[in-house]
Amino acid sequence: CFYSLPISSQEGRPPALLKKMKVFSLVVLMALCSLTMAQSLPLVPTLYKLQNFTFAAPYSCGGSYQRSALFLSSESQLVNSPELLLNGACGSTPYFQVATSGSDLGYIEIYGLNTPLSSLSAQDLQNPKNLFSINANVQVGHTYGITGAKQEFRYILGVTVNSMNPNGSLDITYAVYLYEVAKISAQSAGFNWLTKPQ
Repeated sequence: CFYSLPISSQEGRPPALLKKMKVFSLVVLMALCSLTMAQSLPLVPTLYKLQNFTFAAPYSCGGSYQRSALFLSSESQLVNSPELLLNGACGSTPYFQVATSGSDLGYIEIYGLNTPLSSLSAQDLQNPKNLFSINANVQVGHTYGITGAKQEFRYILGVTVNSMNPNGSLDITYAVYLYEVAKISAQSAGFNWLTKPQ
């Protein structure tokens, strides 16, 4: 972020006021930077468009959400909930992760080699004949179907792994097949992940 908020002449101002002005300027600067970052992505992504993306490193091997996560919309970026995370400890096989918080639901369909995204529809990505997993080890040349449902949005995404550097970057081609931003208008009371029926 390249904003700067100059404070006018400091002569004759009490130190306490200068400190408050600096703090206020920093808060405004952070807000402007956040707004700029959120505006760098569309509200919703374009469907059926093949796009390339590079993960810099697995999240658990020197990564972060900035280096290891794919954000598809300004909504997911705003709530800091990526649609896809590259994870894995250093020296291990990296894997894709859909559910990045306790309330997320999602699964990954593993297609294997020689399945171009251009040959897959949203219906294909929900085929019960394929292997499903909540996380999927990454292999070069393999294609994966990703379905995610978070509190704010749900999506279907296809991903093909193009290249991978051990403990480092990973290049993918992806296409979004479904993307919906939703707000809860009503829900049953009392949900808890640990509660059992009686």
